[in-house]
Amino acid sequence: MKNRYTVTSALPYANGPLHIGHIAGAYLPADIFVRYLKSKGRDVVYVCGSDEHGAAITLRAKKEGTTPQEIVDKYHVINKKAFEEFGIDFDIYHRTSDPLHHKTAQDFFLKLNANGDFVKKTTEQFYDVENQQFLADRYIQGTCPKCGYDAAYGDQCEKCGSALSPRELINPKSTISGNAPILKETSHWYLPMQNHQEWLKSWINEGVLDGNKVHDPKAWKNQVKGQCNSWLEGGLRERAMTRDLNWGVKVPLKDAEGKVLYVWLDAPIGYISATKAWAEKNGKDWKDYWQSEDTSLVHFIGKDNIVFHAIIFPILLKQHGDFILPQNVPANAFLNLEGNKISTSRNWAVWLHEYLEDFPG
Repeated sequence: MKNRYTVTSALPYANGPLHIGHIAGAYLPADIFVRYLKSKGRDVVYVCGSDEHGAAITLRAKKEGTTPQEIVDKYHVINKKAFEEFGIDFDIYHRTSDPLHHKTAQDFFLKLNANGDFVKKTTEQFYDVENQQFLADRYIQGTCPKCGYDAAYGDQCEKCGSALSPRELINPKSTISGNAPILKETSHWYLPMQNHQEWLKSWINEGVLDGNKVHDPKAWKNQVKGQCNSWLEGGLRERAMTRDLNWGVKVPLKDAEGKVLYVWLDAPIGYISATKAWAEKNGKDWKDYWQSEDTSLVHFIGKDNIVFHAIIFPILLKQHGDFILPQNVPANAFLNLEGNKISTSRNWAVWLHEYLEDFPG
């Protein structure tokens, strides 16, 4: 057991209040683990914060007739207070709208781009003619090709948890207008994940990276390895790391007008920027917690975030060249309510702030 730990809990979208599924999945288990480590005298930083970018935020703003900034400001306060009242003891609860995060994420992107880790490509993407805008993942709904659920999003099916791409959906429709979208050309920066297939397979299943044993694969949950291996066996494909949106971290390149970083590049870097903010406040060196072989990095998440934390983010960390990779990615299954997955976007949940009103600590 190492003496220094960086423990993260998935950044909740600031598009609605927290529910008990969030707590059971990524926060209560992490809080217990951190309390145990600290009781043993380990040096631990436990980071989290609001994920304030992506289409889920802009969709909520449209629904409530307000701006994305007002939405994230509202729910950041509500969720931070709910965590505190429930007793989840983060060392820092940060925000991805913070200027420090924007700079950290942009610098990370620029480093990878300078390394040649992205490929710029022009492809056809879904476009809403009525609203004259390209449709990011969450602006598209259709039938999941894996389980047949008829309200899957363009990036993920909330029923079966499968990660998707918009063009995999059957009968896609715009969530803005309800119309079937057309295909239109646009340019984006892609991460060729297929180039990382072999080392990921060894790292996930054998715990070996660059010939060194770096973690115990037996300590990883079967569902985590299973979902990763499903992706690996199907063959990794390139994935766009930018989106056509006005809200988010701007792509810091001259030829990227109207484009922001993909939320699954942006959000995990939020763990790093949160650590930077905590370290500055507490007189620490943030690099000790992200770039030292004496540190264990552990991500607590829900099962719908497995591939982003165990495949995509590790690729980004490794290609940057300075960062350690996760020691473990404990992921829990969905908590269901009357047979259906609890979901903020579908307003199907027992909300944490209401639970606390009925059952105060």
